Amino acid sequence: MWAFLVEQPNLPYTIAFACVLALGVFEAFALVIGLSMMSALDQWVPIDADYDADVSPGGLTGIAGWLCLNRLPLLIWFVLALTSFSIAGYIVNFISFNVAGLLLPQLFTLPIAIVASAFSCRYLGRVLADHLPKNESSAISLDDLSGYVATITLGCAIKGMPSEAVVRDKHQQKHYVLVEPETSGIEFASGTQVVLLKREGRVWSATCFDN
Repeated sequence: MWAFLVEQPNLPYTIAFACVLALGVFEAFALVIGLSMMSALDQWVPIDADYDADVSPGGLTGIAGWLCLNRLPLLIWFVLALTSFSIAGYIVNFISFNVAGLLLPQLFTLPIAIVASAFSCRYLGRVLADHLPKNESSAISLDDLSGYVATITLGCAIKGMPSEAVVRDKHQQKHYVLVEPETSGIEFASGTQVVLLKREGRVWSATCFDN
């Protein structure tokens, strides 16, 4: 068994599997001393994105979404990808050894293992994401700011000429938005508190906040 694992054609898969074991040991040790690599990785990679931003579904964003990279904690995703990669490589070489009596070169097995790992992340990743406990995210949609009180920070807002305002959401995070009065003939000077009513594009219509 050991000879099969350390054969030259199997080295990439053995290294990947060894990395998974090392990650598991390190995470267990880190938890004992009160740290967590999973938490550190999730803080290092920003996951609270502005979901209302105009982001093209193509390119790297689309690939990351297809691979479920945005739905799983980064450490779990790495473990899934490396484990799938190593298992796929082992299976291909095991079948080849039992059928033809030899191991296939890495030139043939690596593409198969990479594709198998990608599909594993896609489909098994979705299953894992649906069953993992979810923490409440501090990211909210901009439309959820309706009804919140904002303060005009720059200039004077009139109908058709919005001005910048700052609003804090339920997580006390600041959002800078463009605000204009709901009706004509009203001005919002700097420092005025207003209630956000409805968003059209990037601009919020608002009314004065009465304390």
